[in-house]
Amino acid sequence: MTHLKDEKGYALVTVLLIIVVFMVISLSFMGQSLNSVKQNRVVENNYQSVALAEMGISYYQLAVRNAYLSNQEGIVSQIQHQLETDRRNRVENTSEYYTGLIVSLMKQAIQSSLENEHQTLKIENRPDATYIIQDVNITSESNDIIITFTSLGEEEDETSKLSAEMKIPIKDLGSTDGEGSGSDPSNASTLPDFNQIQEPKGLPDRCKNPPVIYDSCSEIFLAGSGAFSSNHNNLDDKLLYAKGALILGGNANNMSNTQIHTDGSLSMGKNMNNARNVFIEVKGATSFGGQLRMDRSRVFVGGSMSVAGHLEVEDKSIIYVGGSAAVSKHLSIGSNSKMCVAGNLGASQLDIDGELYVKGSVSGKVKSGQVTHVNHAEFEKNCGVPNSSAELTVEWGDIVNKVEYSY
Repeated sequence: MTHLKDEKGYALVTVLLIIVVFMVISLSFMGQSLNSVKQNRVVENNYQSVALAEMGISYYQLAVRNAYLSNQEGIVSQIQHQLETDRRNRVENTSEYYTGLIVSLMKQAIQSSLENEHQTLKIENRPDATYIIQDVNITSESNDIIITFTSLGEEEDETSKLSAEMKIPIKDLGSTDGEGSGSDPSNASTLPDFNQIQEPKGLPDRCKNPPVIYDSCSEIFLAGSGAFSSNHNNLDDKLLYAKGALILGGNANNMSNTQIHTDGSLSMGKNMNNARNVFIEVKGATSFGGQLRMDRSRVFVGGSMSVAGHLEVEDKSIIYVGGSAAVSKHLSIGSNSKMCVAGNLGASQLDIDGELYVKGSVSGKVKSGQVTHVNHAEFEKNCGVPNSSAELTVEWGDIVNKVEYSY
């Protein structure tokens, strides 16, 4: 009987062993389950960080695209303006030269636009979710603009990095030259449109309608007409823009690198000697109360022009007069300069070593050279064709995107 009682103790040990085994198995399953949950959370966080990095790529690609599209019209306008200026000055550049300018201007425009973009953005309602744009680099190669950058997506402790490259090709540049009356495209120039000097923008108040023009303002804007008395000698590196008429009293000698625009008439009180690199465009009539001696300068007049003294056009200078021109004393045109008069021309004496084209009559003694009388077609051929017949065309390429993943 005692032996049977001892066997009951073995049964208790067996039960305890079974319980221990089941507990070990249960704990093992629980551990594996916890590891799986942890791994899934890591994978999910990694996936979220990749998605955030992709959001950054898409955001910046859209910003580049918007900058590219929004600046196209303005850049074409700038290049058109430069092309017309070069034609007026008989400066010949290749299409590759202007294409290079377009690439450079677009590169600067995109860079300027991207400087205003946020490069670190947090996702709303997700305080630990962020994407960061960094390592932005804008270069050019041949006619291509290349933009590279990286996007970091961060979610809790996980970070994913994507690298992107965008290529913008400028495919082709061309222009349609006016065929007016047998003009030679290689020497094509354009008639003045009297809007080549651009109206200054964003000036401080002291530079708008000032009482004097000898101050620190390099650019001066007159909302209407303006009159400034006394002498204006050594008026250098200035831009005077008047929406009405402009009167400059006294002498204006030794002026250099100055631009003057008026929507009305222009009156210069006395002499304007030694004008160098000066550009004057007047939509109305122009009168000079004394002599006008100009080097490497341009005077474009929409109406009539009168000079009370001598008129000397030297050293690659150009004068265009849309009406008649009257010179009280001698008219002298240097060998590499030109004057075009759409109306009649009168001078006491004419010394023509350069080019003089006149549509109307000519009065005065021709001492040297010759006056070229032209009809309308010949006038356009030698003095220029209307701007509308020379339009710039640019074939803008499509953006090519490339993204590289690295985890």
